[in-house]
Amino acid sequence: MINNFVAKEGRVYIYISFAIFVFSYLFVCDTLAFITFVITLFLIFIYRNNLKVKVKVDSLVSPISGEIIAIDKLNSQNIVYVNVGILDSHILIAPKDSLFKEEFHQNGLNFCTNSYKAKELNEKRVLKFDDIKLELISGRFNISHEFNNVGNVKQYDKIGVFINGIVKIYIPSSYPLNLKFAQKLKVGEVL
Repeated sequence: MINNFVAKEGRVYIYISFAIFVFSYLFVCDTLAFITFVITLFLIFIYRNNLKVKVKVDSLVSPISGEIIAIDKLNSQNIVYVNVGILDSHILIAPKDSLFKEEFHQNGLNFCTNSYKAKELNEKRVLKFDDIKLELISGRFNISHEFNNVGNVKQYDKIGVFINGIVKIYIPSSYPLNLKFAQKLKVGEVL
């Protein structure tokens, strides 16, 4: 039953937290049991699988939920910066039907994303969907998860889970965008 509501990447953490809750409740103390129960509920919320089956659209969709913190234009590309908070939906999806591959992965630290050190030392991934590119820069609370392998993906296919950080979306200028600064994005919403 939990498989329908929770992403597979978070199940191990939830099971461990729940086991500690049960052990604490039975053998240790009620305070520790309460704390681990709250942590278990928080992990279920973090790893919730709230993807709905949607009809394919001809335009791009948002690959993740978050708040737009900047929009830049560089040569023939628009760069949309999305801040993914700890309370946003963390499922990362394909923005369009395309060939998907992970171009770059650098393990790193989890500094606050607002610092210069974060841009240099935090974990980074670059994902490529034909002409769309995503750059993921992990934040303080990010847990590194594996992403799907190279292959063809359809729009709305789950690619992986990204908990916290900055997502840079590189979009060619040929795509029309209806985005504004400080706009809240939801996963699967038309850009």
